[in-house]
Amino acid sequence: MMKLKSLWVIALSAVTAMAFSQSLTVRGTSGFGFAGAPDTDRPNAKFQFSVTEFEYNGQTRLFGSFSVEVRGPDGVTVIYLPRAGELAVDAENKVAEFSGNAWAVHYSRRGIRRTQGFVSVRVVDNREPRNTQGDPDTLEVAFYTDPDADPVFSYAGVVLRGDILVYERTYSR
Repeated sequence: MMKLKSLWVIALSAVTAMAFSQSLTVRGTSGFGFAGAPDTDRPNAKFQFSVTEFEYNGQTRLFGSFSVEVRGPDGVTVIYLPRAGELAVDAENKVAEFSGNAWAVHYSRRGIRRTQGFVSVRVVDNREPRNTQGDPDTLEVAFYTDPDADPVFSYAGVVLRGDILVYERTYSR
């Protein structure tokens, strides 16, 4: 009986040790601010996003949204991703790509046109906030109505005011 109790305590200790040795990995990207062409000080886009993936015990959960408003020669285009579907993070090079089902709304003098589609976003975190040295953070957006076709809307710019953060952290218990 004593051996059975000892085995039970050892098994319970092993399970507890495994539970406490689990790690949580959090990876993602977030950003906000104003972007524009690399050769100008005047922004033509406003963006805001936060996309985070939690990985724990062999399971992953992805949360996040994205929006960008771009002023163009024929109106304003707003791309809205209510829920990210995919995320890839290269934390070493501070590059993140995410995508999902999205909406594009184009406002012009001719009216409002709303289109459902798919958006792909690539961001690069080149420097720390408030640092003016080095390459600025970058943002690239492509909106598709058909995944096999060319994008119907695309935007690429550098962050003129604001910041983009790309990260990956692992926590162990």
